[in-house]
Amino acid sequence: MVFLLFGVLFAFPYATMESIKVAESYWTLKTNELVVDEDMANYGSQLLVPLLCGEAFEGQDIMWRRNSGEELQERGNRILVMVEERQGGTYNCYSREGSYLNHTLVLVHWPYRKIIKGTPEKGYIYCSANNYNGSFQCSWTWDEKRADAGKVVLIKYCTLNECVCFPGYSSHQVGNITCDLTSSGHGVMCQDHAYCPYAEERDQVNLTIYFRSDYVIETYRLQFQISGIVRPDMVRISKNTTTLELQYPETWSTPSSFFPLTFQVKEIHCFYGVAGFTMHLMLIFDIRSSKD
Repeated sequence: MVFLLFGVLFAFPYATMESIKVAESYWTLKTNELVVDEDMANYGSQLLVPLLCGEAFEGQDIMWRRNSGEELQERGNRILVMVEERQGGTYNCYSREGSYLNHTLVLVHWPYRKIIKGTPEKGYIYCSANNYNGSFQCSWTWDEKRADAGKVVLIKYCTLNECVCFPGYSSHQVGNITCDLTSSGHGVMCQDHAYCPYAEERDQVNLTIYFRSDYVIETYRLQFQISGIVRPDMVRISKNTTTLELQYPETWSTPSSFFPLTFQVKEIHCFYGVAGFTMHLMLIFDIRSSKD
Protein backbone atom coordinates (compact mmCIF):
# COMPACT_ATOMS: atom_id res chain seq x y z
CA MET A 1 0.00 0.00 0.00
CA VAL A 2 2.84 2.36 0.77
CA PHE A 3 4.34 1.71 -2.69
CA LEU A 4 1.03 2.45 -4.42
CA LEU A 5 0.55 5.66 -2.45
CA PHE A 6 3.96 6.98 -3.45
CA GLY A 7 3.27 5.98 -7.03
CA VAL A 8 0.13 8.13 -7.09
CA LEU A 9 1.89 11.09 -5.49
CA PHE A 10 4.76 10.81 -7.96
CA ALA A 11 2.54 10.67 -11.01
CA PHE A 12 0.24 13.56 -10.05
CA PRO A 13 2.54 16.49 -10.95
CA TYR A 14 3.23 15.05 -14.39
CA ALA A 15 -0.47 14.59 -15.10
CA THR A 16 -1.02 18.20 -14.08
CA MET A 17 1.81 19.47 -16.32
CA GLU A 18 0.46 17.57 -19.30
CA SER A 19 -2.92 19.25 -18.93
CA ILE A 20 -1.42 22.76 -19.13
CA LYS A 21 -1.18 24.51 -22.49
CA VAL A 22 2.27 25.09 -23.97
CA ALA A 23 2.86 28.74 -24.87
CA GLU A 24 2.64 29.34 -28.61
CA SER A 25 3.38 33.05 -28.69
CA TYR A 26 6.57 34.38 -27.15
CA TRP A 27 9.39 36.63 -28.31
CA THR A 28 12.81 37.91 -27.28
CA LEU A 29 12.89 41.39 -25.76
CA LYS A 30 16.65 41.52 -25.25
CA THR A 31 19.41 38.95 -24.93
CA ASN A 32 18.35 36.31 -22.36
CA GLU A 33 14.91 37.91 -21.93
CA LEU A 34 11.85 35.98 -23.10
CA VAL A 35 8.37 37.55 -23.15
CA VAL A 36 5.28 35.34 -23.05
CA ASP A 37 2.78 37.06 -25.33
CA GLU A 38 -0.46 35.39 -24.27
CA ASP A 39 -3.35 36.46 -22.06
CA MET A 40 -2.30 35.61 -18.50
CA ALA A 41 -4.59 38.10 -16.76
CA ASN A 42 -7.20 35.61 -15.54
CA TYR A 43 -6.82 34.30 -12.02
CA GLY A 44 -5.02 30.97 -12.02
CA SER A 45 -3.85 31.21 -15.64
CA GLN A 46 -1.02 28.79 -16.36
CA LEU A 47 1.24 28.18 -19.33
CA LEU A 48 4.22 25.98 -20.06
CA VAL A 49 7.13 27.95 -21.49
CA PRO A 50 10.00 26.22 -23.34
CA LEU A 51 13.51 27.19 -22.21
CA LEU A 52 16.89 26.46 -23.76
CA CYS A 53 20.14 26.58 -21.81
CA GLY A 54 22.23 26.82 -24.99
CA GLU A 55 22.86 25.10 -28.30
CA ALA A 56 26.36 24.17 -27.12
CA PHE A 57 24.95 22.15 -24.22
CA GLU A 58 22.74 19.82 -26.27
CA GLY A 59 22.66 16.30 -24.82
CA GLN A 60 24.22 17.30 -21.50
CA ASP A 61 22.77 16.72 -18.04
CA ILE A 62 21.72 20.27 -17.14
CA MET A 63 20.07 21.31 -13.89
CA TRP A 64 17.93 24.43 -13.42
CA ARG A 65 17.07 26.85 -10.62
CA ARG A 66 14.44 29.62 -10.53
CA ASN A 67 15.60 32.93 -9.03
CA SER A 68 18.65 31.09 -7.62
CA GLY A 69 16.35 29.10 -5.35
CA GLU A 70 15.70 25.40 -5.12
CA GLU A 71 16.63 23.08 -7.96
CA LEU A 72 13.82 22.32 -10.42
CA GLN A 73 12.73 18.77 -11.14
CA GLU A 74 13.14 19.35 -14.87
CA ARG A 75 16.60 18.54 -16.22
CA GLY A 76 18.27 18.80 -19.58
CA ASN A 77 19.20 21.44 -22.12
CA ARG A 78 15.57 21.98 -23.15
CA ILE A 79 12.82 22.07 -20.54
CA LEU A 80 9.28 23.32 -20.00
CA VAL A 81 8.61 25.57 -17.00
CA MET A 82 5.20 26.56 -15.69
CA VAL A 83 4.37 30.27 -15.56
CA GLU A 84 1.32 31.20 -13.50
CA GLU A 85 -0.54 34.48 -14.06
CA ARG A 86 2.11 37.26 -14.06
CA GLN A 87 4.77 35.37 -12.10
CA GLY A 88 7.78 35.11 -14.34
CA GLY A 89 11.30 34.65 -13.04
CA THR A 90 14.97 34.20 -13.81
CA TYR A 91 15.86 30.61 -14.70
CA ASN A 92 19.55 29.73 -14.34
CA CYS A 93 21.02 26.57 -15.82
CA TYR A 94 24.07 24.75 -14.46
CA SER A 95 26.28 21.85 -15.43
CA ARG A 96 26.07 18.58 -13.53
CA GLU A 97 29.05 19.78 -11.49
CA GLY A 98 27.19 22.96 -10.52
CA SER A 99 28.95 25.46 -12.80
CA TYR A 100 26.78 28.33 -14.06
CA LEU A 101 26.13 28.13 -17.81
CA ASN A 102 23.38 30.55 -18.79
CA HIS A 103 20.08 32.12 -17.75
CA THR A 104 16.73 33.27 -19.15
CA LEU A 105 14.50 35.96 -17.68
CA VAL A 106 10.84 35.07 -18.35
CA LEU A 107 8.43 38.01 -18.49
CA VAL A 108 4.69 38.20 -19.17
CA HIS A 109 3.26 40.65 -21.70
CA TRP A 110 0.37 42.50 -20.05
CA PRO A 111 -2.45 43.44 -22.47
CA TYR A 112 -3.79 46.21 -20.22
CA ARG A 113 -2.52 49.66 -19.25
CA LYS A 114 -1.48 49.65 -15.61
CA ILE A 115 2.12 50.85 -15.33
CA ILE A 116 1.62 54.42 -16.61
CA LYS A 117 -1.48 56.63 -16.53
CA GLY A 118 -3.40 58.02 -19.48
CA THR A 119 -5.40 61.23 -19.91
CA PRO A 120 -8.07 62.08 -22.49
CA GLU A 121 -6.06 65.09 -23.68
CA LYS A 122 -2.59 63.59 -24.05
CA GLY A 123 -3.12 59.84 -23.98
CA TYR A 124 -0.54 57.69 -22.22
CA ILE A 125 2.56 59.21 -23.84
CA TYR A 126 2.78 62.80 -25.11
CA CYS A 127 5.44 63.75 -27.67
CA SER A 128 6.42 67.24 -28.83
CA ALA A 129 9.23 69.14 -30.54
CA ASN A 130 10.09 72.84 -30.34
CA ASN A 131 11.82 73.05 -33.74
CA TYR A 132 12.57 71.11 -36.92
CA ASN A 133 16.08 69.99 -35.99
CA GLY A 134 15.08 66.32 -35.68
CA SER A 135 14.85 66.26 -31.89
CA PHE A 136 11.75 65.56 -29.82
CA GLN A 137 10.75 64.60 -26.30
CA CYS A 138 8.07 62.27 -24.97
CA SER A 139 6.71 62.21 -21.43
CA TRP A 140 4.45 60.02 -19.30
CA THR A 141 3.11 59.71 -15.76
CA TRP A 142 3.75 56.63 -13.66
CA ASP A 143 0.83 55.00 -11.90
CA GLU A 144 1.11 55.68 -8.16
CA LYS A 145 1.13 51.98 -7.31
CA ARG A 146 4.01 51.27 -9.68
CA ALA A 147 6.05 54.46 -9.44
CA ASP A 148 8.84 52.70 -7.52
CA ALA A 149 8.83 49.35 -9.33
CA GLY A 150 8.14 50.61 -12.86
CA LYS A 151 10.97 51.28 -15.31
CA VAL A 152 11.70 51.59 -19.01
CA VAL A 153 13.59 48.53 -20.22
CA LEU A 154 13.78 49.19 -23.97
CA ILE A 155 13.12 51.93 -26.52
CA LYS A 156 12.72 50.99 -30.17
CA TYR A 157 13.07 53.80 -32.72
CA CYS A 158 12.25 53.04 -36.34
CA THR A 159 12.29 55.17 -39.48
CA LEU A 160 12.18 54.23 -43.14
CA ASN A 161 15.95 53.81 -43.27
CA GLU A 162 16.77 52.17 -39.96
CA CYS A 163 15.42 50.61 -36.80
CA VAL A 164 17.46 50.79 -33.59
CA CYS A 165 16.96 49.76 -29.96
CA PHE A 166 18.12 51.49 -26.80
CA PRO A 167 18.31 50.02 -23.29
CA GLY A 168 16.40 52.02 -20.74
CA TYR A 169 19.22 52.66 -18.27
CA SER A 170 21.67 54.97 -20.09
CA SER A 171 22.30 57.27 -23.03
CA HIS A 172 23.12 55.62 -26.32
CA GLN A 173 23.70 56.56 -29.94
CA VAL A 174 23.09 53.89 -32.54
CA GLY A 175 23.71 54.95 -36.11
CA ASN A 176 22.21 58.40 -36.54
CA ILE A 177 19.82 58.12 -33.59
CA THR A 178 20.36 59.10 -29.96
CA CYS A 179 17.83 58.50 -27.18
CA ASP A 180 18.16 59.57 -23.54
CA LEU A 181 15.93 58.91 -20.57
CA THR A 182 15.34 62.05 -18.54
CA SER A 183 16.86 62.16 -15.07
CA SER A 184 13.38 62.10 -13.51
CA GLY A 185 12.48 58.89 -15.35
CA HIS A 186 9.28 60.49 -16.65
CA GLY A 187 10.34 60.97 -20.25
CA VAL A 188 12.75 60.35 -23.10
CA MET A 189 14.56 62.71 -25.46
CA CYS A 190 15.53 61.54 -28.94
CA GLN A 191 17.57 63.08 -31.76
CA ASP A 192 17.79 62.02 -35.39
CA HIS A 193 21.18 63.41 -36.44
CA ALA A 194 20.43 62.70 -40.12
CA TYR A 195 17.12 64.58 -40.09
CA CYS A 196 16.90 67.22 -42.84
CA PRO A 197 14.88 70.29 -41.81
CA TYR A 198 15.04 71.78 -45.33
CA ALA A 199 13.05 69.15 -47.21
CA GLU A 200 9.53 67.83 -47.19
CA GLU A 201 9.12 65.25 -44.46
CA ARG A 202 8.11 61.93 -46.01
CA ASP A 203 9.05 59.43 -43.33
CA GLN A 204 7.35 58.74 -40.02
CA VAL A 205 8.86 58.03 -36.64
CA ASN A 206 7.73 54.70 -35.18
CA LEU A 207 8.50 54.68 -31.48
CA THR A 208 7.91 51.69 -29.18
CA ILE A 209 8.56 51.96 -25.44
CA TYR A 210 8.62 48.84 -23.25
CA PHE A 211 7.75 49.36 -19.58
CA ARG A 212 8.38 46.76 -16.90
CA SER A 213 6.96 46.30 -13.40
CA ASP A 214 8.12 43.15 -11.60
CA TYR A 215 7.73 40.42 -14.25
CA VAL A 216 5.12 42.26 -16.33
CA ILE A 217 5.85 44.01 -19.64
CA GLU A 218 3.61 46.66 -21.22
CA THR A 219 4.16 47.94 -24.76
CA TYR A 220 3.26 51.43 -25.99
CA ARG A 221 3.56 52.33 -29.69
CA LEU A 222 3.49 55.78 -31.25
CA GLN A 223 3.68 56.92 -34.88
CA PHE A 224 4.15 60.54 -35.94
CA GLN A 225 6.04 63.01 -38.09
CA ILE A 226 8.15 65.75 -36.54
CA SER A 227 6.01 68.34 -38.34
CA GLY A 228 2.94 66.97 -36.60
CA ILE A 229 4.27 67.47 -33.07
CA VAL A 230 6.12 70.81 -33.40
CA ARG A 231 5.04 73.22 -30.67
CA PRO A 232 7.22 76.38 -30.75
CA ASP A 233 8.21 77.86 -27.43
CA MET A 234 6.95 81.25 -26.28
CA VAL A 235 7.91 84.22 -28.48
CA ARG A 236 10.34 86.73 -27.00
CA ILE A 237 8.84 90.23 -26.61
CA SER A 238 10.78 93.43 -25.95
CA LYS A 239 9.22 96.89 -25.51
CA ASN A 240 10.76 100.25 -26.43
CA THR A 241 8.35 103.07 -25.46
CA THR A 242 5.50 102.51 -27.92
CA THR A 243 7.22 99.86 -29.98
CA LEU A 244 7.00 96.13 -29.43
CA GLU A 245 9.58 93.86 -30.98
CA LEU A 246 8.88 90.17 -31.51
CA GLN A 247 11.72 87.68 -31.76
CA TYR A 248 11.86 83.97 -32.40
CA PRO A 249 12.04 81.69 -29.36
CA GLU A 250 15.55 80.87 -28.24
CA THR A 251 15.01 77.21 -29.17
CA TRP A 252 14.08 78.01 -32.76
CA SER A 253 16.60 77.64 -35.60
CA THR A 254 18.36 80.98 -35.92
CA PRO A 255 19.65 83.18 -37.53
CA SER A 256 17.59 81.70 -40.36
CA SER A 257 15.11 78.89 -40.69
CA PHE A 258 13.64 77.22 -43.74
CA PHE A 259 10.32 77.11 -41.89
CA PRO A 260 9.56 80.63 -40.60
CA LEU A 261 7.11 81.31 -37.82
CA THR A 262 3.85 83.20 -38.26
CA PHE A 263 2.96 85.66 -35.50
CA GLN A 264 -0.75 86.25 -34.97
CA VAL A 265 -1.59 89.30 -32.85
CA LYS A 266 -4.97 90.01 -31.27
CA GLU A 267 -5.65 93.54 -30.02
CA ILE A 268 -8.06 94.15 -27.12
CA HIS A 269 -8.98 97.67 -25.89
CA CYS A 270 -9.86 97.99 -22.22
CA PHE A 271 -11.43 101.23 -20.82
CA TYR A 272 -11.31 102.24 -17.17
CA GLY A 273 -12.41 105.32 -15.18
CA VAL A 274 -15.58 107.39 -14.72
CA ALA A 275 -14.96 111.07 -15.43
CA GLY A 276 -12.30 110.31 -17.92
CA PHE A 277 -10.93 107.07 -19.16
CA THR A 278 -7.63 105.33 -19.53
CA MET A 279 -7.09 102.98 -22.41
CA HIS A 280 -4.98 99.87 -22.01
CA LEU A 281 -3.93 97.83 -24.97
CA MET A 282 -3.69 94.08 -24.53
CA LEU A 283 -1.97 92.01 -27.17
CA ILE A 284 -2.39 88.25 -27.36
CA PHE A 285 0.21 86.43 -29.40
CA ASP A 286 -0.18 83.12 -31.17
CA ILE A 287 2.99 81.69 -32.62
CA ARG A 288 2.84 78.99 -35.24
CA SER A 289 5.08 77.30 -37.73
CA SER A 290 4.20 78.05 -41.35
CA LYS A 291 4.76 74.36 -42.14
CA ASP A 292 1.47 73.43 -40.40
